[in-house]
Amino acid sequence: MIIKKKNCAHFLASALITCFVLTPTIKVPGFLGVRLDDLLAFLIIVLFLLTPSLSVNRIKLPLRGVLITFLSVLLLASITSGSLEGLPTNIMDLTKYIWLAKMLIVYVFFFNFIHTDITDLNSIQSRRILLINTIIRVALISSIICFAQYVNFMGLNAYYIPFIAPTQATTLLGDYSTPRVVGMIGNPNAQGYILALSFLALIYKELINHSKMNVIKGFIIFVALLMTLSRTSLVITLVGSLILILLYTKNKNFVYIKLSILSLLSFALFSLFIFIQQNEVLYNLILWRFESLANIMEDKSFITRFHGWVINIKFFLDNPILGVGPIPRGTELFGTADNEWLYFARSYGALGLIWLLLFFFGPFLVLRPKSKDEKNVRFFVFTALLMTMIYMIPAGVFTSSSLNGLLIVILAFYDKNHCYITNNNPEYN
Repeated sequence: MIIKKKNCAHFLASALITCFVLTPTIKVPGFLGVRLDDLLAFLIIVLFLLTPSLSVNRIKLPLRGVLITFLSVLLLASITSGSLEGLPTNIMDLTKYIWLAKMLIVYVFFFNFIHTDITDLNSIQSRRILLINTIIRVALISSIICFAQYVNFMGLNAYYIPFIAPTQATTLLGDYSTPRVVGMIGNPNAQGYILALSFLALIYKELINHSKMNVIKGFIIFVALLMTLSRTSLVITLVGSLILILLYTKNKNFVYIKLSILSLLSFALFSLFIFIQQNEVLYNLILWRFESLANIMEDKSFITRFHGWVINIKFFLDNPILGVGPIPRGTELFGTADNEWLYFARSYGALGLIWLLLFFFGPFLVLRPKSKDEKNVRFFVFTALLMTMIYMIPAGVFTSSSLNGLLIVILAFYDKNHCYITNNNPEYN
């Protein structure tokens, strides 16, 4: 791991996951938004570069870490391509390198934390479970915050919601009929995605070792997810849970256990659907938004997204190889992309889309699982990626520094070391 002392490394890992889920982005006037996990990432790099006595002198750089450095080159080429097209490019476009640097630091840190001893698979798996437990614990706290927001417990929403989610303040203050909870992320759809990944982590833990507490925790997280009224998050939660249960392997008898779990979940979801549908109050609060998916072409939200997609497709087709760069002021030109695949295509072209797929699935091509645990980890990461790829159709995750944290942690579960980097201080070698 990057930090020599295990307790310190464990604390930093837990602190980062906590910040990913439970801290808002602080908007600094005239500057970029700042998060606590940004500061922690900066602290990690300072510890490695400036305090060799507290850090190891050589750390592993996994395949995805190498690919992030390649994107830094593509980023500059795409910005140049956009400037040649006469688009409004300036020095602020280079702030995307801050997003890249943070992603690299966080990914390398968690990969080294998990894979300290690559020959000891049991220790690696125990550290994965430790991180899974942290994700679930933090998600439970986030779910409780969602419950408090939904009922406006003691009127607390008025004190912080306008600060962390100004666009959602009207729905969470007063007597709005269908409030959408935002947790501390500040956006209901983003909060739904965080809870969806957390629910998948809980399913993974339950498949490893059954516990009644897992069922209770899962129920709490799932109800909080429903309170976000995020349709995409609900879809990816159901799809992801089904796929992970089907893929997970243990022994021959486990096939019957999986069928029992699937039957129980199906019955529970069907019963919940009937109960909500027959309860007018609950239907008006929750189900109406999800049933509108049946008439998606009449849904105002979808129509708005569709118009933004057409504009971004046009710019991609005009510059299909390199794109035109991730122009921060591009909203006036492109509208809101509301589709991260199109955003990536427009920003980085076909090369960017190829890079993204390699970043997601490259380790799956070069790394073969050595045990049943490793095989199941591979399924878990694959499912998280599939959920994310679906979520990226109407929204953004990967390019959001405030939202991609949990995904980066989960991706670090399964990768292959490519090379080493060192702080190069011979005094501590």
